[in-house]
Formats: sequence, C-alpha cells, structure tokens
Amino acid sequence: MAESFKITPMRIPILSPALLSSLLIAVSTAPARANLFSDAFDVVVVAERGKSVPDELAKPTTYVAFDGGYIEAGDPIAGDDPPTAGQVRQSLVAAFAARGFQESQTVPKLLVVYHWGVLRVDHQQIRIPYQVRDNLSARISLVSTAKLDAELENHIRDREKARGENLSYASPRFLVPPLDSVVARARLPRIFVVVSAYDFQSFFQKHEARLIWQTKLSAQETSGKMEQVIPPILAAGAAYLGSDSQDIAVEKSFLATKPAPAAAITQPTPESYHLDSRVLDELIRRERFAVSGQAEGN
Repeated sequence: MAESFKITPMRIPILSPALLSSLLIAVSTAPARANLFSDAFDVVVVAERGKSVPDELAKPTTYVAFDGGYIEAGDPIAGDDPPTAGQVRQSLVAAFAARGFQESQTVPKLLVVYHWGVLRVDHQQIRIPYQVRDNLSARISLVSTAKLDAELENHIRDREKARGENLSYASPRFLVPPLDSVVARARLPRIFVVVSAYDFQSFFQKHEARLIWQTKLSAQETSGKMEQVIPPILAAGAAYLGSDSQDIAVEKSFLATKPAPAAAITQPTPESYHLDSRVLDELIRRERFAVSGQAEGN
C-alpha cells in the first residue's frame, strides 16, 4: 500500500468460503435476500494501515469525514435505490463513535474520505492486451489486501497471455487459499463502503495525501436492498476502522432493520477547515477511480 502521494490541483472539478483467510474477515449480517435457507449474509472486511504510522494516529483519534459520493460502477441494473447521503453519513458517524473516534470542528488528526455504492462486472470496458482491466482491478482490490491484490493481478496477467483475461482462468487449483478466496468474492457484484483516513496536517500543510489506514467493507449485491445493507456493513466494520486485518478473523451477526430516517446532519466543507477545495476534489477523484475502476464521465 502506497504511503503517500503528492496532489496537484486540477483546473477542472473534478462465496463465502468455509475457512476465513487471515487477511480477510468474513462477517455475517441479516437482511432479506441472502439465500433460500438463511436470512444472514457475509460482510467482507479488509483493514490495512499505511507504513510507519505515528502512534497518535494508529489509535482512535479526532477526524473530519468528507463524503466522496455514491458509486455505481460496471453493468447498470435498475431497481435498487441507494440510501441517501445523510443515511450513509449517519451510519458512518455511529460506527466511528462506536470505535472511539471523535468528530472535530477545529483541527482534527485525520482527514477521512469515504465512498459507497455497488461494484459490478463491466462487460463493456475495453481490454488492453496483457493488462488487467480497471474494473477487474477494482473488484479485486475491494476484497483483498494490497499484497494479495498485487499477487493475483500478476497471476492473471500471466494467465491472460495464454487464455484471456478472465477470473475464471484464475482457477482455484492454481492458487493458494487466500487468493482463491479473493477470486471467489471478486467474481460477484458487491455493495460496499470504503473508508480512507489521511494525516490531516500533511494534507493541510503540504497537499500530501499520507494514507494512515483504509477499511473496505462489502457484501454480495444479492444480500438485500442497498439501503438495508449499507448500515449493517458499517456496523459490522466499526471495530476494524483504523485496524489491520492481517491477524483478525471474526464473524458477527446482524439483524436486518428498516433504514432509519437520516437526522439533520451537516456535511463539512473544505473551507470550514481551511482546506484547498481543489486539492480535496483531486483526492476524491483519484479515490473514486481506484474504488470504481471507472474514469470520470463514463
């Protein structure tokens, strides 16, 4: 996982396997459409920290969170309305509070950017020979650590030279169990929330996006309606915000509930924290591409 990168402002706005991998956490929750025999569904949690994270940023601290927005990437499917931005933020703030993080109205320690939505296979995306398509790369990244991501993409490139870029060719018999789990999960459309935390001072003073930690939460799209799945996903992942999943394997069960009406929540503005809005927009744009595998305007 890259530790940091410099941001230059732009002029324009910008399945569930029986055994859990030690690097991926399968968590069970429960809305209506999981399968024919159970109302529980699995939430995959991947939590990683950046390199050389200071002690004061490696534990719950103060933060400000900016909504990167809803993402629907891959083949379009009608009929599933997403929750409102207010409902997502309400669930996120509750998850942060459960973990011990505190919102700051002045100078927080962490600058948080979060994205949410659904990621499906994109059958229309053009394939470049001997490269992994952006959509496929995004689907793999959603359910894997950076290390496993790199290993699997190298495996796919090698296989693609002979048989074409397709997850089906990353046959389980050629993969160690952690990679096999990634393949199984990445094949299917997933509802997700990705939460990334950066060093606020580095961003404020140097326009440097120094990643402190990232937590990726997802469930199969068939688990239920998006507005009923995203809040339990955040509740399931609350304990892992800011953590590292390498040595964690936990299962939890959640009951489906109707989405709560969003309270009156004020979204923060860059100006209220004396941030350059163009620089923040560029960070959000880069994250949206990494999460969705889809360039702006597509």
